[in-house]
Parts: sequence; structure tokens; C-alpha cells
Amino acid sequence: MLVVYYDIAIIGSGVVGLFIAYELAHYRVRVIVIDREAEPGFGVSKGHAGVIHVVQPPFNSLRSKLAIEGNKLYDGIAKRLHVRVRRLSTLLVARNPIHLIALPAVWFILNRVYGKHGFRVRVLGPRELRKREPNVKGLGAIEVNNYGVINSFELISQLYNFCTLNGIDFAFNTEVVKVKVLDDGVAILTNRGEYRARYVINAAGLYSADVARMFGDEYRLEFGKGVMLVFWGEQTRNIVAPLQLAPNPKTKGGAIIPTVFGTTIWGPSLSMSDRGDRSVNEADIEILNEKFGGLLRRRDFIPIRAYAGVRPIPEGDDFIITYSKLSKHIIHLVGIESPGLTAAPAIARRVIEMLRDAGAVLTPKDEVREVDPVVMTKSIIEEGGTINADQGEVVCPCMGVTRADIREAIRRGARTLDGIIFRTGLGMGICQGMCLGKAIKVISEELGIDPEKLTKSGGNSWLVTR
Repeated sequence: MLVVYYDIAIIGSGVVGLFIAYELAHYRVRVIVIDREAEPGFGVSKGHAGVIHVVQPPFNSLRSKLAIEGNKLYDGIAKRLHVRVRRLSTLLVARNPIHLIALPAVWFILNRVYGKHGFRVRVLGPRELRKREPNVKGLGAIEVNNYGVINSFELISQLYNFCTLNGIDFAFNTEVVKVKVLDDGVAILTNRGEYRARYVINAAGLYSADVARMFGDEYRLEFGKGVMLVFWGEQTRNIVAPLQLAPNPKTKGGAIIPTVFGTTIWGPSLSMSDRGDRSVNEADIEILNEKFGGLLRRRDFIPIRAYAGVRPIPEGDDFIITYSKLSKHIIHLVGIESPGLTAAPAIARRVIEMLRDAGAVLTPKDEVREVDPVVMTKSIIEEGGTINADQGEVVCPCMGVTRADIREAIRRGARTLDGIIFRTGLGMGICQGMCLGKAIKVISEELGIDPEKLTKSGGNSWLVTR
């Protein structure tokens, strides 16, 4: 059996694993990222709302601290990677007299916790709330600034592009089946061969407890399914949520969220499930309608899609970032749930320091290559540029995705329908995929495979009857 040697192995290519690889790409080390999925970001990172958070109770938790640190890093990272991020506020709306009376106390607590970190917290009266959000019903609100919404698909794609451009290796469709701690590192046996590394970082998301168990480290995870409802058009200018003095455990927060795509998301809800359950049923939608429907004056927006994500919920309800009991050469990241997207850049920097403390030699590279922005054909036309007939073959009219955009997505690593969707926005418009028949044909032609061999997201997720 062929054995491949690396300095550092990262298990998991979700947003946390990719940010760790992104940081390591700045140093002279050999790094392999191993993932059971077909493409990066197909696990936990595939199903969330793309929100950069501020408020995260409990306020003394590790995840709250890392969310603050990560939030402040995002503008620089987004600019460097050419990723769309939109800064806005969150409004916690008082809908009854009791909540209105509570606003000063809530303001005092949030301002004391977040004001010292540079986040502005203020109380809005009914007139100012109406001025800020004409479509929102409420008696007043708490406003917390410097939240954000980001194109998380674009973020994952550009992190991956940056890493590959700077020498990080990736092994997809590769499942870790056994590990062995050696005198000089760790042997990682997978379904596709053996890798050896001096240091191992377990960022396996939904499977992080399973990987930790291979090293004899025991952690318990539950799995929470969060359902989100997508509407065409923007219902609010900012993120809007009902003020909750006693949060409902079935909603895990959630909000009305304007996205960078010009759509609106309601959610997420929260129900205990298994890690493979991404189903959506009528009860899930009813929970979202009950919580968020009453916040809006106008309800004539078109729902276009519902989807679900799954998060790993750890015992103790806080991030677990620690060394293995076997060796400091093994670092576990277990239960990285919401706000994992927000905290990811800060988690990565913490892991770098843990590697240094464990003895890893991290020497900065003399030169680091930068990624180019992803320029869609639609943007070229809007800016007065010229295209040829092949580039102008439109596959998805709603989102303006052309054959050339699909070809570029494939060049950057897409091998599945979801990989194309994430990189281009194909099928994410108001019709929600009436173009997919033609898209499957074009993607198959560009990949050079039969349509029967194209999958939605790898594995047995076939799109055409075999």
C-alpha cells in the first residue's frame, strides 16, 4: 500500500477545516485535507443561513468569545478573497408591553458585554423602528450593529481556491477508517490509502466525535436539524428577530434574514434528529410561520424553497477545542455548531497557536499567491465587456449562468451538480431549477462524462435514472 507523508493532516473540509488550511498555506509545511464528501463544504457548512453573528449567549462561553474575534476578521478576509459580505444590524423586536418594559435592561446587559468590543447597542422607539424597518411590526427594538451576511458558498470556494493555489493537497471521497499513533506522528488509514502526518487536526464536523473516538477520546454529540424557508425578494433591510426573554428551544434563535442574493431567509428552527436527516415537513414550516410571520406588515412575498442543515451539538453546549489525551500532536475540534461560521477565522488562529505550542515548526513562506475574483459572464456584460457565442450560451436564465460560468466552476474544482450550484448560483433563482435538465446535459459535456454518471453531491445521489 502506498503511504503518503505530510507535516499536518486536517480531517474535514468544512469552513473550519478550510480556514485552518488557509492559515497553514502561509507557512512552509506539507498539508493534506481529508474529507469523506465529494467536495469542500458539503457537511455542516452546506446548510446554514450565512450570518456573521455578534450576540451569542452564554456570554462567557468559548463560542461567544471566538464569535467576537471572528466577526472582526471577516471584512479583511472577504476583501482578500473577493467574497461578498454585507454589513447590517440585528433588531430584537419587542412585540408586547412586557418586552417593551424589558428593553432598557436588555440594552444594559448587551451594551456591557459587547459595547467594550466596539459593537454599538441602542434602543429604538416605535417611530424609529418604523423608520428603520417599514415592514416590521413592533413597539420598539434593541439594535446591535456589525452583524453581517455573507455568500458562504463563495467563501468556501475561494478558501479552497486559495489553498490549492498555495500548495495544500486535498483528498475527497476519502473516509478515515482507522488511526494509529506512532512515535513520529500518526498513521491515518482511509478507504483510499494511508496517510502519515506529524500532526493531525480533527475538524470532521458531524463525524468529529467518531474521529476522536478512534484516538480513544470520548465525546458525546447530539444532532440538531435546522429548517430554513427562502423567499424571493427582501422583506427587511436588516436581520430582524423577536425579542425572547425565555428562548424557545425549538427555534435556536433564528431570524428574518436578508441575504446577499436579494432573497430572504426565515430560520432556522431546531429539532433533534440524526446527522443524515435533511428532510423538511409541514410542522417545520409551521414553526417558522408562527415565530416570524407576525413580525411583518406585508406577507405577499413568494416562498421559493425550504431546506435543512444539521449541526453537531456537544455535551455542555460549547465548542470543544483541545488536544487528545494521547498526544499534543492531535487536536480535536468537536461540536463546532452555530456560530461556527462566524468563529471559524478565530478558531483557525487558535489552532495555529496550539500547533506551535505542541512543537510544530511554522516558518512563513517567502511568497503567498493571491486568488483572483470569480467573474461571472453576467458581470462582464453588465460592465460593457464582450463575450463570444459559446460564453453567451445561457443555461440558467434567472441567475444569468452561462456555459462559460459552468466551465470555470469545473476548472476550480466542481465535480457535482451541487458544486456547480455553489460556485455559480445555478438554479437558485425564482424558478428554483427549471433549468436543471439543460444544466445536467451541459455539465456532463463539460466534465466529459455521461449524464448517468453525474451526481448531485457525490456517492449515490444520481440525477438521471441508471
